[in-house]
Amino acid sequence: MISPRRALLSVSDKEGLVDFCRGLRELDFELLGTEGTAKTLREAGLPVTTVADYTGLHEGLGGRVKTLHPRIFAGILAPRGDEKDLEDLGAKSIDLVVVNLYPFEATVAKPGVGLEEAIENIDIGGVSLIRAAAKNASRVAVVVRPSRYADVLKALRLEKSVPARLREALALEAFECTSRYDAAIYNYLAKKQGHALPPALRLAYEKIADLRYGENPYQKAALYREPFPHAATATAEKLQGKELSYNNLIDLDAALRVATEFERPTAVVIKHTNPSGVAVSSRLAEAYEAAHDADPISAYGGVVGLNRTVDIATARKMKGDVLDAVIAPGYEPEALDLLKAKKKGTFLILRTSGELRKDHGVDMVRVLGGVLLQTTDFPELRPEQFKVVTKVAPTADQMKEIVFGIRVSRFVKSNSIVLSKGERTVGIGAGQMSRVDSCRIACDKAEDKARGSVAVSDAYFPFRDGLDALAKAGVAAVAQPGGSIRDAEVIAAADEHGIAMVFTGLRLFKH
Repeated sequence: MISPRRALLSVSDKEGLVDFCRGLRELDFELLGTEGTAKTLREAGLPVTTVADYTGLHEGLGGRVKTLHPRIFAGILAPRGDEKDLEDLGAKSIDLVVVNLYPFEATVAKPGVGLEEAIENIDIGGVSLIRAAAKNASRVAVVVRPSRYADVLKALRLEKSVPARLREALALEAFECTSRYDAAIYNYLAKKQGHALPPALRLAYEKIADLRYGENPYQKAALYREPFPHAATATAEKLQGKELSYNNLIDLDAALRVATEFERPTAVVIKHTNPSGVAVSSRLAEAYEAAHDADPISAYGGVVGLNRTVDIATARKMKGDVLDAVIAPGYEPEALDLLKAKKKGTFLILRTSGELRKDHGVDMVRVLGGVLLQTTDFPELRPEQFKVVTKVAPTADQMKEIVFGIRVSRFVKSNSIVLSKGERTVGIGAGQMSRVDSCRIACDKAEDKARGSVAVSDAYFPFRDGLDALAKAGVAAVAQPGGSIRDAEVIAAADEHGIAMVFTGLRLFKH
């Protein structure tokens, strides 16, 4: 950097600004700032020239035009040693650009924000300054995060300049900042215009952590966070346990999704993304015990999801079971101490923050050459619209059980059969290539508890063999979408066995 050195500052977030600029002044930097930034520095007793005084162009259009001036951009974009052209423009070389943007993402995340307020928080000059400085990173250092102030000052003190390796890293952060910012604006406007799935996919995710490995040790993996998520897996706080892996998070997320599906105290035990047991009760401890006992063999080494603060009674139930992890919105102190003793302190304990609520976003899956997106919204269940197709109609309790089974079934890998009784699963057949195999597995898991239970099938029965398997185990009522060319044959089988059956019209595939 040539002398005198200049820093241009235009920040919305004033965190650490004054101390940073004091450090720059000690290194003989001249300070050039936009009106709001300059005001903060002057109040701290630091000498600063305003952009308006430097350019001769006072802020106009309600502050929309501040830095958009040739003298500013020439000073940033000029190559090293190009003082002659700068003199011709009446400009001076700028060596350091410190900018953070209007808080667009934070603004649109607030409840009830209107389009006009959102538009006014779209930064124009700041983005232009950042891009210009990052483009000329061979000479100019650009800082978009207050957390980088200390790194820049350290480099200046030790090396008398910002070294190339740091300038390059800062430039990369700068382009990440502007690309994320533009993606946030695009996604907001697309949603505002009614696009559940936008015309183009623009992601704005922030890397939170590198993970131990992916699905297998030879795969790399990392966790990225959505802008301003609600209580979620990605932002859950780890209270104890080893470094998270990809599989840990996939299972924890599956557990949390099922748990948030229900309003009453609910416990979910997950094994390899499928629920092995789900239960609802008036007390969380009872819900957990029922969910674990639904399939204790599969629950071995499983992951637990809960939708209530974990009390000491629930922790005591969990203490003796072999489990890998738990995720919940909170833990009573005594319960937390008890859980921390599991697995010699390696038991993973995660706590969500904020309000738990059902997912209303989009899910993404990569395919070769592209990405598939689908919405996660689920229709409101209206049992009165289900069609009774058998001579025997479901009882009120069985219809309630059907609704419970549907809510569980949508999270079970297809083909799937969910058997439940008393709002707790008693047997789940998941991920089979044939529906009759799913029926047999669910009944085998349930054993004697299958008798009198209610079965929910995620899709229609292509043959009567699945229905026959359920009847043999003593299942009392069945819910399925309907729509097979052999529906009449399946209905006749249900009547033959004295089973109540409803067509829901709702397919629940999960691939």
